[in-house]
Amino acid sequence: MSATKKSDKLTKRFEDLFENETRYGIIMAIRNFGSMNIKRLSKIMGKTESTIFHHINNLLKDPKIIEIDNDKTISTRGIFYKLSEITEKRYPKTSDTVFEEDIPTIFERASKLNSEELSKMMILRMIGQPDLGEMAKKARRAMSYYHNIENFIINNFERAEQAMLRGLKPKNLKYPFGSHSLLSMDLKIFKPEHTIDIAIASSEFFAKIAKLKKKFEAEIEKEKIAEEQQIDVIYYLFGGEISEFEFEEDSNWDYEKYTADMAEKLQEIYEGIEEK
Repeated sequence: MSATKKSDKLTKRFEDLFENETRYGIIMAIRNFGSMNIKRLSKIMGKTESTIFHHINNLLKDPKIIEIDNDKTISTRGIFYKLSEITEKRYPKTSDTVFEEDIPTIFERASKLNSEELSKMMILRMIGQPDLGEMAKKARRAMSYYHNIENFIINNFERAEQAMLRGLKPKNLKYPFGSHSLLSMDLKIFKPEHTIDIAIASSEFFAKIAKLKKKFEAEIEKEKIAEEQQIDVIYYLFGGEISEFEFEEDSNWDYEKYTADMAEKLQEIYEGIEEK
């Protein structure tokens, strides 16, 4: 098979993966939490083990989206699966430095722009996206995955609640049951600077979480905590404008012309960031 045909087949493989909610969820779960077996994936995805098994078989076909994690399978009960090399390249895990350094830097630089410049920056960033036309679909698929995670967390909390009502004893008294966090706030804004202010506050939160992650990892290594005793935790933040933004026909309108004076400033904002 020629390199071009192989590349086209691989592209089609990932496009099909993205269109399937369960398969996409499996990939995201393994990407976020590491190697998993069918039983664990079934619980997180809220699907039957037979359904997960069916999709695992598809993902194992060439070109492989996942593969068997031989090291973990040998040392642990059950077959564990990990992302293949091509999938890891396609869906790389976000580096902690992105939360600690890159995102705060971007918003700090953007905060120096005025309303008109920020408006043009928003447009320029949008029209410059290589996946323009698919962005909302990808966001919707990601939200579907996180909705599954939410259900998994709440279901675990409910099981703990019911067990305590029945007087059952937690097996792990050091960490008896899981928790959940649901914080929300609505507010009024009227200019892009307000969005940047919110983004800065959010990035500061995740920068602190990234530092805590390093602290916890150091404690785990120092105290030699076995992997089966380590508990996965996930926090994510979703927000946006609750408003409909209208568009209209204008034969004289040209996005590139309108944003031409922002191209250099946008490049300065992302200088040293995107190439990482």
